[in-house]
Amino acid sequence: MMRISKSMRNSKRSYIRSSSFVMAVLFTILCGGAALSLGYFINYFAKGHVVYSTNAILDAELKYIKARGLPDEGRDGEYLYIYLDKDQTGLPENMSEEDMRLSEGILVFKMNDGLRESYAGKTLPLDNGRRLLVAYNITNVAADFKFMQWLGIASICFVMLVVFISYLISVFVVKGTNRIAETAQDIIATGDLSRRLEVTNRWDDLSNMAAVLNTLLARIEELMQGVRQVSDNIAHDLRTPLTRMRNKIEALQKKHKDDNYDDLIEEADRLLSTFNALLRITRIETERQRGHFGAVDVKALLEDVIAFYAPLAEEKHIKIDHLLSEAIVHGDRDLLFQAFANMLDNAIKFTPEGGHVDIKLVRSGAHTIVSISDSGIGVSKSDADKIFERFYRAEQSRSTRGTGLGLSLVKAVINLHRGHIQIEPNMPGLKIVTTL
Repeated sequence: MMRISKSMRNSKRSYIRSSSFVMAVLFTILCGGAALSLGYFINYFAKGHVVYSTNAILDAELKYIKARGLPDEGRDGEYLYIYLDKDQTGLPENMSEEDMRLSEGILVFKMNDGLRESYAGKTLPLDNGRRLLVAYNITNVAADFKFMQWLGIASICFVMLVVFISYLISVFVVKGTNRIAETAQDIIATGDLSRRLEVTNRWDDLSNMAAVLNTLLARIEELMQGVRQVSDNIAHDLRTPLTRMRNKIEALQKKHKDDNYDDLIEEADRLLSTFNALLRITRIETERQRGHFGAVDVKALLEDVIAFYAPLAEEKHIKIDHLLSEAIVHGDRDLLFQAFANMLDNAIKFTPEGGHVDIKLVRSGAHTIVSISDSGIGVSKSDADKIFERFYRAEQSRSTRGTGLGLSLVKAVINLHRGHIQIEPNMPGLKIVTTL
């Protein structure tokens, strides 16, 4: 059960290994690459279009000037003509040299005339050593280019927003699946079929799946209760006639003094013990009453259990070693005493003479951990998974007297206290670890 608990904690830390996270990362990479590519190509093609069209317009105007003759200096529609001296002087006062730059062989500048219009121009060398600057008004084209740049940036931002939303969706999905998995693991660990998965709403698939699983759990719980009810009814109905039969045998024994009666009484007591254990397990599992819960000193409780079984251990020359720390839990002392007594009884029963039993009590954070290990025959891995089932007895223990209900009672008590119990190999022997 501790292994299940650790796996649940690990699943919370392993979000990066979830399929939703991997898909979100891949989606982010793809969308991010697409957004960057889109922005780059929008900027590249828009700039290329502006440069190409401006070059074509200016080259056409220069050819036209060569054909018709030099124009007058100044504005003519969308064109601007400026004559420069040999030393490149002669720029108009309203022409900003700070905003002047050369791009792709084209001179780009702005006019400081209040309109702040943008121009792109080329120079034409003249015979007298002067140069003619032929410029074309690109204010509208520049505005369109700026718009395309902003469109590219907006596209990137939009794609990043989509990526962020997809990340939030993946987090929602992973949290939902982790919540379902955690509850399912708790149900498996405790065997509490009355628990249900949380259904937050009805519009998403995870909630629909949780609702279906809740229906499945309800059906399984109903079937399990039916099976238990049948066995409990049998135990309850047979206990009374069996008790009467035992009393009659005991009365006959007093009259006839026959040893065979002793064997019959012993068998009747064994059957009564089985039925009583079965009914007690049922009461613990179904009633789940915690009215007798209180502060329990686990160290003192284990010391009482050890003292109770010390004579039996001495008869088999079995040494009981114990290392007990101080620990207080909230629980039913009588039930916990019976649970740990059953575990110690099993350890002594299946440990050969001259063996040893180790009992440890430690605190680990908010948990109290009790381990009881022996040097006995142990159980196989396949038996370890079934050892807490009712009436189940491992192959190695079939020759030893028992009802197969001792560890079932232990598990019912530990589940009532919302604890975990698990079997571990001890090499040789068996180790039972209980966490409260």
